[in-house]
Amino acid sequence: MKIRCIANKGTELPENYLNPPLDITTETEFKLIVGKEYIVYAISQWQGNLSYYICDERYTYYPIHNPAPLFEIVDGRYSRYWQVQLATNGLLEIAFEHWFSIPNFYDKLTDGESETLLIFEKMKELMDAEAAIPQAPPFSVEELLAMAPSFA
Repeated sequence: MKIRCIANKGTELPENYLNPPLDITTETEFKLIVGKEYIVYAISQWQGNLSYYICDERYTYYPIHNPAPLFEIVDGRYSRYWQVQLATNGLLEIAFEHWFSIPNFYDKLTDGESETLLIFEKMKELMDAEAAIPQAPPFSVEELLAMAPSFA
């Protein structure tokens, strides 16, 4: 999945995305370049707010979550490496399997734990290569209807 930055200031966010304890205010300037495309490595949705985990301009070794209203989707293909998890507290996450199977994966990643760093780097390589494959044009209605059914 690829997204393009359309804004990088807190003033552009809907009010429900503002969260001063997390330093997301109208004064916040996100480390994003307007017009630049980013690959999405994970998605989270919490209490109606959607965030994309991307390697933004602060990227050192882990993806940072950024509010979805700062972006437009330019390639909506779902990564083949993604899985979906809904936590009991209502947090919805879409990410690669290790994000869920290794307890506290993201916390360990942001803490610089070597195993999680290696896992993320490998997954990043795979997802970057996947995102580089050009998107095939969709079939027209006429093309779909002209295809022979494959019923057994």
